[in-house]
Amino acid sequence: MFEIEHRGILSKESYEALSKRLAKEATILGADDKEVAYYIFPDKLLKVVRNISKSTTMLSLKLNTLGSGSLFEEFEVPFHEDSFNTLRNICDHVCAPEQVIIGTQKRTNYEYEGVEIALKWSEDWEYHVELEITVEEESEKETADSRIHKVADFFSIPLMTEEEVAEFSTKVRSRRRKIRA
Repeated sequence: MFEIEHRGILSKESYEALSKRLAKEATILGADDKEVAYYIFPDKLLKVVRNISKSTTMLSLKLNTLGSGSLFEEFEVPFHEDSFNTLRNICDHVCAPEQVIIGTQKRTNYEYEGVEIALKWSEDWEYHVELEITVEEESEKETADSRIHKVADFFSIPLMTEEEVAEFSTKVRSRRRKIRA
């Protein structure tokens, strides 16, 4: 399974305007608030996710890092919500990531023309949006990218380039190191 994902940074005003427009023109999939522990490696991202809104937990491995392309091969394993702390403890004891970042994100999901749109706020990324499509084959990336860009244009969502995502992600990781140092 592959996830094609693009991001955009929003101001509070553009976030609120997009929220109102999505509520009118897209299908609301609902609240999707999460507590996430990100285990960051040079070539992959391991996440333990407690979905607050759905009372579930998920272990997710993305075989790519932010800023190194919009295509992520992803593996997910669902768990009961009460498994969150146990999974974090396992990862804390068997993983040797470059960094661990823990945070909560407020999120509402929408769908428009086959593109999932996640309108989000988190401490690190503040107001932002993610547009994604999941595909079976890597060869479907170009078509998925095109659909995502079409929806982003329709909603006037400013998508970040991969270079901008990489730069922003580096700033977040650097800021988190300073906070914990």
